[in-house]
Amino acid sequence: MPVQDEWCADKLSNLLQEELRISTLSELRDHLKALPHDEAATMSSGLQLPLVFDCLNDSNSEQVDLACEVLTLCLSSLHLGESTQRYRTSLERALVHPYPAVKSMALNEIGRSISNEEVLCSLCEQTTLMLNIVNCLGDADLGVAKRASEVLETLGVTVPGANRLVSNEVLIPLQELLSCNEVVRMRVYELLVTISKLSEYSFGKFKSMGLISRVIEEIGNNDVLLKLNVIQILSELALSEHGYVFLDQQGIFDRIFGLINEDELTTQLCQPGILKFFGQIGHKKPRELLAKYPAMFDYLFANIEQSDLVIIGISLDTIGFIGQTSHGKLALDSTGSKLEGTVRIIAKLLPSLPTETQVRALNCLENLLRDERYDTIQITEKWYRLLGAEPMELIAKYAKNPFADLRLAGLGILNALAGQPWGQEAIRNSPGLVEFLLDRSVESVKECKQAKYVIVKLLAQSLVFDQNLQERIEEYVKEGPFYVQAVTEVAVEGN
Repeated sequence: MPVQDEWCADKLSNLLQEELRISTLSELRDHLKALPHDEAATMSSGLQLPLVFDCLNDSNSEQVDLACEVLTLCLSSLHLGESTQRYRTSLERALVHPYPAVKSMALNEIGRSISNEEVLCSLCEQTTLMLNIVNCLGDADLGVAKRASEVLETLGVTVPGANRLVSNEVLIPLQELLSCNEVVRMRVYELLVTISKLSEYSFGKFKSMGLISRVIEEIGNNDVLLKLNVIQILSELALSEHGYVFLDQQGIFDRIFGLINEDELTTQLCQPGILKFFGQIGHKKPRELLAKYPAMFDYLFANIEQSDLVIIGISLDTIGFIGQTSHGKLALDSTGSKLEGTVRIIAKLLPSLPTETQVRALNCLENLLRDERYDTIQITEKWYRLLGAEPMELIAKYAKNPFADLRLAGLGILNALAGQPWGQEAIRNSPGLVEFLLDRSVESVKECKQAKYVIVKLLAQSLVFDQNLQERIEEYVKEGPFYVQAVTEVAVEGN
């Protein structure tokens, strides 16, 4: 017997003696860590791991933790599918262990194994293992529940996985989780929607079993916070084509928009979530949203002049998010004077807003004024000119602000302008602005140095500067964002 095999056999026999287990597990762990991957894989394949799994059946937390470490090292060295085939029963037991670390160890190995399609299909047929994974979704430990959700998501987006999740054996415990507390219910809803967003087939299966209806029913729940969470979850489903069509056909958009007109408490608590919901849809399908819910856009624009800073901030975020894409800009522009008036109001209110809201307003303007595809360049220039008599003066004021967050937000707008010919001309024509961008001495914050460098790099591709300035810009780019000019000091000998 080779020396390695003898050593392993000796250590495994020591595990049978309670007083030697902790020291033996420590030796096994350290030895496995020191081995090259190929040797660790060979050793792991030859080890009698049930003896290590047996070390989990103890109340000594140190022993359990060490056993978990050894098992993780061994199992992760095996070929995909080897662990679920050879140690299926041990993994099933690990998933119902009272220690969260043991469950996580088993879930991590299962998650690794099902990256192989053949292993995934095989695992779907293992009823007890599937049931135990589903039950981990309701675990009191958040880490365990999250890992279980990730494993189930990987399974659920496949045809065999979706079929298994809606089979009687697995569906019943999944439905039982929906009878648990709200936290667990939300986990299940989130999982169902995440899978449904990624797989139209799985969505169809869940819908036919009434699982999606369970999520939607919660919109009518009297618990406002639960209602808010469900709206947020459904916004993810709306990002898929099949999810959007379904929610539209079921009148869910109307129901969610209608919550704005409910009692004051519901409106106050749900309004941020409702705005984010429609912002998600508006980012993905701006023209469709505008065609069906023009009142939503009117509502957004009107919010900018509200007294509630939370609503102002979220409305700014939402307008900016919708206006991030070319289709979004075209949709917003089609509202004509409504959007134009909103841009003017943002510019007017900027100086009086708190710093955090100022940053969000500047970020909103950056999204509206950025055009990377040159297909809405006339729109961005038009909106820029709505910022006042001296738009660049307003922007430069924030780009030169001593507070880093405002400074970065201002530089973000300059970045958006520097990628467009008209913006490059506006920067060139603003007195002292190019000099400010080339002046390294005024920047001490790393992020601001990087932001400036990206702007200058964009300007280096422009044709609007004279030769002397163009050479200075190109030299700046060559030197990089963190260049520090050496200062030469001449020592003069005293008399």
